Parts: sequence; structure tokens; C-alpha cells
Amino acid sequence: MAIDLQQIGKRFRFYTNLKELDMEQLVSMTGSDEKTLSCIISGQCYILDDLVAILKHFPDLNSQWLIYGEGSMFKPMNEDGTCHDHQKGCLKKDKSAYLAQMQDMLQELEATEVAKGHTPDVEALKAKLAQLKAAE
Repeated sequence: MAIDLQQIGKRFRFYTNLKELDMEQLVSMTGSDEKTLSCIISGQCYILDDLVAILKHFPDLNSQWLIYGEGSMFKPMNEDGTCHDHQKGCLKKDKSAYLAQMQDMLQELEATEVAKGHTPDVEALKAKLAQLKAAE
């Protein structure tokens, strides 16, 4: 299976937006430089070793999903319902505008995956966003 750098970038951008991480936070968390992170997020040419090094800083992110679009975005939760980063529910906030933005990004990601013949596991993400919208 071929690796699509643009799709990896879209998925990583979706994940970082969901986690509400800006570039400054990403640089601080990963120790990577802004140029490398920008290349990954925009799907431009970068070394996969750089991506692997960055992935180590996101224990809840499923690398199989990020690289190939297979499976769920998040690794399974702990028994107490917390993510691997120990934040209850994985989201910092659930504001309406934020959820609408994430819904738009999810639709864009899904359309691209389907157009490439992939069968993404986005139904769980859609259900989570709908649940958060209903709770608001």
C-alpha cells in the first residue's frame, strides 16, 4: 500500500485540531522544528523518520490510521475512560463552533478517503461529534 503524504497531513491536521494543538504547542511537545511540522501538516515532502519521531509524543494516536487511514484515529481507551494522555474524554472543550469546524474537516477527510477507494472508519468520529453537539 502506497503512503500518501497529503493524506497523512490531512489526518494529522485533523488530529491536532481535535486536540486543539497549535504550532507552538506542537514544537514544544515534540522537540521538532516548525518547518518539519509544517511540511507534515501540509503534506509536503518530508522524511518518514521525522514523522515516526513525532508520533512517539502522541500515545493516543493510532499510527495505522494516520499513515494508512485504517482503523480508528485513537488507540483504545483505558478502563477508566481516559485516553492515554489521561484527559477524560480526549477533548479539552466542546464549543459549538469548534465542533462544526471538526465536522467540516471530517467530511473533507472522508470524501478524500472514499475517492481514493479507502474505507475509513469515520462513523465512530461522526457519532462522537454528534454526541458532543447534543450534550452542548
